[in-house]
Amino acid sequence: MHTNPTFITNWLFALALWVTSLAPTAIGAEAIPEANDFQALQQEMQRKGIPLLLAVRADYCGFCRQLETEHLEPMLRSGQYDARILIRRFDLGSEQTVVDFNGERIDADEFAARHQASLTPTLLFLDAEGKEVAERLLGYNSPDFYGAYLEDAITTAQRALN
Repeated sequence: MHTNPTFITNWLFALALWVTSLAPTAIGAEAIPEANDFQALQQEMQRKGIPLLLAVRADYCGFCRQLETEHLEPMLRSGQYDARILIRRFDLGSEQTVVDFNGERIDADEFAARHQASLTPTLLFLDAEGKEVAERLLGYNSPDFYGAYLEDAITTAQRALN
């Protein structure tokens, strides 16, 4: 069997392009740090004097992924929000144990229940004590106006701390 070197070269080039196209997705998937120790986050929030934007999400939620890629990940990458708000994600239905703001180790489902976060996506805006300081944003259906709602909620959360 004779193998055409041009075919192999083209095939390898196509494979390299395909792998490269996957890279932003793989990088973006980890762009939002996961929240599992809220007492440590509390200390960071107090040190920086900023609130927490907690994105309550689920792996099966397509709207969650869309919200992350269209808004939250670009916000993190830009660096423009670093001094305004701490952005973290929380996976609903996770079987992990988390450390609550008071230092108590609880199931992730219990944490979600305490914050009445059962729908995805939900964005919570919390102070260092874990209290909501701006109206939560429920659901995601359009990027057109969502950015303005998100910006308003961040500003409200910041003002609540001052």
